[in-house]
Amino acid sequence: MTLKLGFNTNYQKNIFTGYQKHILTGFFSILLLAGQAQEKEKQEPATLDSIEIVRDYRPMLADVVKIRRTPDMDIDRKALEVELRQIAAGMFYSRYDFREPFHSPLPERYPNASRNNIDNNRIGIMAYRGKEYERASSILKKVEPGDAFYQSSIIALGKIAQENGDKVNARNAFYKASQLSFDKELKADALYNYAKMLNELDSVQVSLQPLKDYLALRFEGVDLSANQKETTESRMAEILSGSSNFETAVYLLESFSNRDQKAEEVYQKITYYRGLEFYNERAFENSISMFMRAEKSTLNPEMAALATYWKAEAMYEVRKFSEAVDNFSRFLRLPAAKNTSVYNYANYALAYAAFRINRYSVAADYFERFLASEGSSLDKKVKYDVMARLGDSYLTMRNYEKAKGFYDQLISEKAPNQDYALFQQGIIQGLQGNNEGKLQTLLSVVEKYPGSNYADDVAFEIPYMYFTMGEYDAAIEGLQKMVKQYPRSSYVPRALVTIGLVQYNKDETEAAMATFQKVVKDFSTTSEAAQAMASIESIYLDQGDAPSYIEYAINNNISNLSEAEQDNMAFQAGRTLFARGQYGPAVEAINAYFDKFPKPRQEKHARYIRGVSLYHTNKPQEALHDLNIILNDWTSPYTEKTLMTAAALYLSLKEYNEAIVHLKKLELNNDYKENYGYAVTNLMICYFELGDYEQMNKYAKLVQGYEKATEEEIATAHLYAAKASLKQENKENALKEFNLAALKSQGAVSAEARYRVGLMQYDNKEYDKAQKSAFDVIENMDSHDYWVAKSFILLADTYSRKGDNVQARSTLESVIENYEGDDDIIPTATDRLQKLKKK
Repeated sequence: MTLKLGFNTNYQKNIFTGYQKHILTGFFSILLLAGQAQEKEKQEPATLDSIEIVRDYRPMLADVVKIRRTPDMDIDRKALEVELRQIAAGMFYSRYDFREPFHSPLPERYPNASRNNIDNNRIGIMAYRGKEYERASSILKKVEPGDAFYQSSIIALGKIAQENGDKVNARNAFYKASQLSFDKELKADALYNYAKMLNELDSVQVSLQPLKDYLALRFEGVDLSANQKETTESRMAEILSGSSNFETAVYLLESFSNRDQKAEEVYQKITYYRGLEFYNERAFENSISMFMRAEKSTLNPEMAALATYWKAEAMYEVRKFSEAVDNFSRFLRLPAAKNTSVYNYANYALAYAAFRINRYSVAADYFERFLASEGSSLDKKVKYDVMARLGDSYLTMRNYEKAKGFYDQLISEKAPNQDYALFQQGIIQGLQGNNEGKLQTLLSVVEKYPGSNYADDVAFEIPYMYFTMGEYDAAIEGLQKMVKQYPRSSYVPRALVTIGLVQYNKDETEAAMATFQKVVKDFSTTSEAAQAMASIESIYLDQGDAPSYIEYAINNNISNLSEAEQDNMAFQAGRTLFARGQYGPAVEAINAYFDKFPKPRQEKHARYIRGVSLYHTNKPQEALHDLNIILNDWTSPYTEKTLMTAAALYLSLKEYNEAIVHLKKLELNNDYKENYGYAVTNLMICYFELGDYEQMNKYAKLVQGYEKATEEEIATAHLYAAKASLKQENKENALKEFNLAALKSQGAVSAEARYRVGLMQYDNKEYDKAQKSAFDVIENMDSHDYWVAKSFILLADTYSRKGDNVQARSTLESVIENYEGDDDIIPTATDRLQKLKKK
């Protein structure tokens, strides 16, 4: 009976390991709708009552600079390189077998050689390949010295000796052939065989020189340091020549899947040290990648802990402050961390990272821990820095008395940053309603410290205080003086906008226009420029002169207007195409928008549209460029959707470590709870793909315990728990979890789980049960073509095992004839069928 497969012609070809597509697809349709930002309402003409230029009383981050530590690079590099060469060479030998002797294409290379040598070499090698070693040996010995055929024959005689168990004569023959230079390829083969045989007879150390000679000959005339596609052999050549860095060693060892414990120890060392090198070179993203490798190993717990610490430091340097907090916290929990010299400093670093993301209570807690642990031994520069940050943290939490305590201590100890402390005390007085006290304190800052870096802050703060008190003439006078005295201060655009708004509301229209235009001209990239432009628009429109405003706006390249509201129209074109799913044209439209407006008002939204559109047009790297720009600004309204898009991109590229970074943000940020299920489910998948089953099981439990998790997500967690158990050879638990996945799911997860139960039964030689499981998928999950096809192949395997090869062939032929997917099904079925036909 031939089993016909009724495959759906619309079968989806792109499958993330069978069912990840089910998890990852679908959210883009949500993104298309959610990505439509609300149009900003037209700004009304400003009045004094609507002016809101409230000073942000958060710490001045320009002055917040964490003291940076330098990693200890005190390593015995030479000893590590010797160890690396020996381990790499041993693994190299285990991967590559002895080179076989050859006859062709020597006749083409050397047509004028002795006819007897050519014939004897050819016949002798043919006999060797036919395993007629005695006959082959007698013929090959007739080849006379003097040409490449003789060199080839010596290699063949060495291989015959090796096959006969005579390794010493094999070594001698390979050595002899390696000393001949008739043919470069033969010489290289002989060198490799000689090196490999020395390794078997003596040691890897003894074999290193001929192996080095082999690789030097193999890459003769090639600049290994040039930017080219590297291979295992080229990396091995760099390692043995001593011209490589740790990074080459990392990639070389990663190319070997059979690393033993000693190799793993070296791998951990070189990934850690290469990470330190990258860190010192300020290549922080690269250092993170290396530290992530080093921290996975448990062979040296202290080094693994240090890798986590320096990974956190690197994340801080690239402004990934949330991840830095997580990793510093993880480091402090590691038992081995307490033995390191950086243990307490991690409290300081964690506090700073938390401070950077406005988690001031966490920052204060860890700053306090750092001070308490270091005590009187603490360097004063660090001490005063921590005290200032503690004052800032408590100020922001409105614990003014505690904040004042730390600022008072800085002043009493005459710390280098005492002027900052005094300034912040004035701010606290203002927040507590004591404006007179604030005024006196701020004035004392410039009186006591005339060279203070906070003089411009004082110069802005005092007239602003007058402004909030309704004393507008005094405010304008003070702000104008401040602008003149400190023209490079970051407060200048804010001061000018304040001046302009007061002038505008006093009907000093020309003066207000000049002030606003100065902001647009000199500070075009600031938020104040946008506010100034809105006020300029109000002035022009009040005067009934819209054309002049439009001309001004276009020429200044800051407005969203053009001949027909140019900026908005250009942007809307891309937005409309995006909403229709016309992603290629949407990319072109957004490109045109950016070409026309180098400083677009709707940059983040435009980048988001282009990023998602580039994803859909199979240009992931270009998409990531736009998405990462959005992610650098955590205030963007598109951050959450962008995180999801970037995570999906990295998953599709199988760059699981990068996917984890983005999914972690979705998991841990309280603002993104709507996508928590998506985050933890895909984190589970990432850790499985990376082989980190401990983390995978952690996230599987999080999915199962999440109250809003769908049945499919819970089933997916059971499926991955089963697959992980199978990898760890816990077949009993794997079977249990597969059955739970099959029961929970109504979709592709169930189909895969049922198939894998059958596969386990087949592997256990329970062929009747395996057949029953295969039919279960075929009959009950017929909408999932991929797993139905896999089950038919399993069915064919059971028929074959039970001796029914006719039925097995028929089943496989039916799969090949009917299946329309472009994946591994047809090649697998074809391979099985060919093997059956040979029986």
